[in-house]
Amino acid sequence: MEDCIRTDWLERSLVFLKDILDSPEKLSWCRGFGNDVPKDFQEEVGEFLLGYRESGAEKICRVALRSLGGEGIRLSSGEDVKSASDAELEGRLAGLMDDDSPFVLYGMSSGLLYELLSELLMRRQKAEKEGIVSRLSEDDLPDVAALSEGLRPGSGEAVSRSFRRQMTDPKAALFGCRRENDLIGLAHARIRSDYVEGARECPDGVAYLEGIYLKEDPAGLLSRKLISAVADWAKEMGCRELAADCELDDAAGAALREAAGFKETARIICYIREV
Repeated sequence: MEDCIRTDWLERSLVFLKDILDSPEKLSWCRGFGNDVPKDFQEEVGEFLLGYRESGAEKICRVALRSLGGEGIRLSSGEDVKSASDAELEGRLAGLMDDDSPFVLYGMSSGLLYELLSELLMRRQKAEKEGIVSRLSEDDLPDVAALSEGLRPGSGEAVSRSFRRQMTDPKAALFGCRRENDLIGLAHARIRSDYVEGARECPDGVAYLEGIYLKEDPAGLLSRKLISAVADWAKEMGCRELAADCELDDAAGAALREAAGFKETARIICYIREV
């Protein structure tokens, strides 16, 4: 599941807007759209609007606008754009696209649109280099199996079957981190209604980080991104806490969880015997 604006749409949109900004004639067409404007230019504008919707950018920007109270923020300079959060940039983009007829808007705001999209593209490209986190679907299962096989030879098929079952569970979620389209880490979680050590009671249950798998993570950045995505999902599910565990002798696992904001609540030793 893609939850950020796609690179390809941003790149195409910037080419479209720069072409307008570099052409006094096209700027004049925007200001008086509908009055002797060539049909092919009208079609270009229509394709831009269609791309905004079909790429998923419109949905993402509307969600960001609602998160800002439905009003967004006012941005008037490049400095404002660079200091704004991703949600503020996306909310402002939604506001620009909704405020007026797009045909009038392009003539008045194409420069600001270009600045917004340029900043979003730069951040997107940086994120792609670091690793982009998104919720996984059944289409991602071959990559999940390959990642598991690389980490634990012989486990790929079993892990794939297990995660396929989880994907049909409304109280479970699987998130992956990709770098240049290569799956390099994943985390899976579910909502537990049974007793969770150290957790408060919550009618919606407690979110539980069941596991996290990383091909590489020298600075701990990817694990924090994955756990942050799980925490955001837990909030959406109505949970107040996110729990996790690790083996008593797993110092690296403990450090990873503590770096992500977890606090130790208990230590236990488990036993079993045949009957």
